[in-house]
Amino acid sequence: MRGKLLVGVALSVTVGAGCTPSVDRVAGDAGPAGSAAGSASPSVSSAPTTASSGPGTPTAGSATPAAPVSRTSGTGTQPSEIRQTDWPNAVIRKLGFCESDDSVVFRNGSNGFDVPCRILPGGAQPVYGEFIVEEPANAPSTEDALVLVELGNPNAARRQALVPVQLSDNGRGRYAWPVIRGDQPGSGVDQVMTFVSYRLVGQNVEATVRTLGGGTETRRWRKADGSGNWERY
Repeated sequence: MRGKLLVGVALSVTVGAGCTPSVDRVAGDAGPAGSAAGSASPSVSSAPTTASSGPGTPTAGSATPAAPVSRTSGTGTQPSEIRQTDWPNAVIRKLGFCESDDSVVFRNGSNGFDVPCRILPGGAQPVYGEFIVEEPANAPSTEDALVLVELGNPNAARRQALVPVQLSDNGRGRYAWPVIRGDQPGSGVDQVMTFVSYRLVGQNVEATVRTLGGGTETRRWRKADGSGNWERY
């Protein structure tokens, strides 16, 4: 199992305006749920920067690069393998939230179904950190990602989820662990719980959400078991 992150280091992504930038947080602004899916390099005017990925958004690359798994940080170093993911065109295995039995193939931010699953909607950005349990205990320590996914059409019932994504053993594939689901949508078209912002605090997840009633609140989740399931606390 991986060692714990340094105490006090938190990575965050903001899905709406109004959050204060911090040197410990990963860049990220995004529009409201239901807007067009973000591109590999969405235009963000107020996003803070990170040392390893440069200003703006994380570096985009091939979803299945041939380079070995690496974990690097600091100015002038190669970004970790997971940070080079081309998320709008990624292939993610075991993402059952998107109502798929095996792999979900995204193209330009959507899987293209009649009831689509969209990754990083509205220009949302991933958060990176070592927070997923890794087995065996001597496995190389690599960064993981937390990405926002939305299931459903705009102006219709839809639901959001935060999806932990980990590299496969060979470092070329991406697969999802159990997701953090938003609330079930209400009966009205606009009654959708959205993730306004989200961040990693050690191995836990903290998010500001907009509830079905339109208010906002902070929610926190921690691992419930060794399989990666989550529980609110």
